[in-house]
Amino acid sequence: MNAFSTTYDDALHLLHALSGAHGIHASLSPTANYSAVFARDAVMAGVAGLLVTDARITRSFVATLENLRDLQGTEGQIASNYARRDGGPPLVSFGSLVPRLDAPLWYLIGVGLGSRAGALDPEEFRASVELVVRMLHAIEYNGRHLIYVPVGGDWADEYVYEGYILHDQVLRAWGLRLAGATYQRTDWSDKAAQIDEAIAAAYWPAGREHEFPLAAFSPARVFDVFDLATCSLLGVSGVAPALSPKALDWISAHYLADSRLPPAFHPVIEPGHADWPALQRYQLHGFRNRPHEYHNGGIWMIWLGWLALALAQSGRRAEFTQLFDAVIARLSVASGYGFEEYFHGSAGVAMGTPQMAYSATGVVFIHAARSGNGLGLLRP
Repeated sequence: MNAFSTTYDDALHLLHALSGAHGIHASLSPTANYSAVFARDAVMAGVAGLLVTDARITRSFVATLENLRDLQGTEGQIASNYARRDGGPPLVSFGSLVPRLDAPLWYLIGVGLGSRAGALDPEEFRASVELVVRMLHAIEYNGRHLIYVPVGGDWADEYVYEGYILHDQVLRAWGLRLAGATYQRTDWSDKAAQIDEAIAAAYWPAGREHEFPLAAFSPARVFDVFDLATCSLLGVSGVAPALSPKALDWISAHYLADSRLPPAFHPVIEPGHADWPALQRYQLHGFRNRPHEYHNGGIWMIWLGWLALALAQSGRRAEFTQLFDAVIARLSVASGYGFEEYFHGSAGVAMGTPQMAYSATGVVFIHAARSGNGLGLLRP
């Protein structure tokens, strides 16, 4: 208990250090542009601040949303990341190789939860939110309630799934439901319900052997892959509620019951697998997806945090305790844990860029799930 309390205190200290006047930065490390403010990282960190009522993190969370609004593209695009420079124009990216389509989705969620918590005035974001909703409807294009996402279009920017990726559909449905409630727009709430129904129909086909939803599908193939991030977000958001209990049952049986931590994606792509050549080719800052590393089977504290919230919200206290104990065991052997991006899925060592808001946020989420702090904010 004391070891986790120390880690939690360190996580808050790191998030405070990353919380500036222009938003919440991704890392104290300048590696790979992580010193910028990334929409997804900053919104998640801001949600952590809301859950534990931390005024400093919350102020920078609101500043993040204000900057994302002010830097919004003319068609409603929300920046993947930005950096403010003294005396010069901001550096803004909407995605280097492909559009980062999860950025507008996290923006909607951030505005919705920030409004619900009373941290911001939703009227100051109304026009921006309307543009985002219209843009998302436009890229849906065919009126079938799902958006098509290119390889690298969301958080897993070097993983090889694409098409109708479940992760982004869940975020969109959650964001639309929050926006509908915030602005009393029944049309947005109705659209969220339609996306819910489309998810339930498309991502758990009849006769399915596994007990987790499909990660993605395209006209050419089905990605029958376990996606921890999305299974956890299903449990927290209440989107497509029939899917979450079965997914959490599978996580419990295959990982938590054996005192193991679930990886970001399963199974691991090994050399010789049909996807291995594509995985090797698709890299932004050098190859990082060796087996059990990075997206390819690495264990991410941020998604363990969302899983903790999902277990707590659904009343699965025994399973939460299993998860918590497994996290404590991992931290106890990771001497000098520096909030690196992920743990090696097999060896358990901390790897990747250190001092990450992502990882600190996951620790705060676990603390909030354990204490029950702020869980009502996230409930559907």
